[in-house]
Amino acid sequence: MRTLADWLEDQLRAHGLTQQAAGVYAGVSGATISEMLKRGHVPKMEILFRLADYFETPREYVLRLATQLPVDGSERVVGEGYLVEELLSEFRKVPDEWKEVAIQQVELVARMTTKPAVRMVGEQEAGEEAGDEDAEAAAAA
Repeated sequence: MRTLADWLEDQLRAHGLTQQAAGVYAGVSGATISEMLKRGHVPKMEILFRLADYFETPREYVLRLATQLPVDGSERVVGEGYLVEELLSEFRKVPDEWKEVAIQQVELVARMTTKPAVRMVGEQEAGEEAGDEDAEAAAAA
């Protein structure tokens, strides 16, 4: 089964990034990236989302890697509501005294999924050329 560390290592290699550089994009230290690669550390969801956004990978895919859920469909039938059934199945395993916190975590995930993808300072959107903003500001002045 593919792991979060495997995916991250592939992304670093494909983009020619160091652990330090990846840490900058994720808002963490290079040491955190190193822990992910060498010890299988799973960071906060926000960091996973930043990495997924930066490497243009679906957030669900990265979350599945981080939680060791199947990513290839081999252990589930994909169809209407499959993820809800999967979550309910896992929720039933949670001890009752933890369920309130688990619900809060799911609500946090739901809120995070509605936020736009992270755009780094200096990045340009598709079709946007460097200097367009400066030219527009000069024209307005």
